[in-house]
Amino acid sequence: MILALGVFLPEVKPVMDNMLVLESGEILGRHYCRGVIGNNEVIACGGFVGKVETSMITQKMIDLFNPGLSVLASGAAAIDESLEIGDVVVGTEFEEYDTIFPLSEGKMVMKAPDTLLMRFLRVYFKAGKFGKILSGDGVIANSSLRDSIHSSYGGIALDMDSAPFAKTAFENKRNYLVLKTILDRADETSKRDFDRNFQRLAGRSAELLVETMKSHYIDRE
Repeated sequence: MILALGVFLPEVKPVMDNMLVLESGEILGRHYCRGVIGNNEVIACGGFVGKVETSMITQKMIDLFNPGLSVLASGAAAIDESLEIGDVVVGTEFEEYDTIFPLSEGKMVMKAPDTLLMRFLRVYFKAGKFGKILSGDGVIANSSLRDSIHSSYGGIALDMDSAPFAKTAFENKRNYLVLKTILDRADETSKRDFDRNFQRLAGRSAELLVETMKSHYIDRE
């Protein structure tokens, strides 16, 4: 089974809309659907903000459905100048920029597993931007702060959920993948840009997942 999560429900709506629904309901107050896309059994759920809620929902869904592959498909901010609005980032590493781990320098970076889906995207998703995603419990809307974080931690994109999602999946010995659509640049116009871009781009990462599932059996590792 494949678990598809979105921070906001519209981000995973393409998955829900394209599945043959077998079951739907609520878990911890969040709507979910379970069904089939192509040869893949999939469950989709959305609605969490920040590191705690991300970890909570991810853990609950793993406990209930035991997915072989968990995918986070949602939005992020660009912190690398090479990224454009609408680009889809495939996370290769994950780190929390607002949590200090004494005596653990360089050891708290999560590396994405070499899943079948990751290998497929590296070969066939030519428009993909592969790189490190940073996570923290706050919306960054200041170019100086953004640049400071980028200078200290590297990375190409910024959000509030990828690192805790990756860590939760890893601790449960689950394969995982993160797909992030760039919606803003973590600068002074972030709110305007997010509001302008969310409606038209929110589902882009999930659409990529759906198209892959329609033609490939990706949960077979």
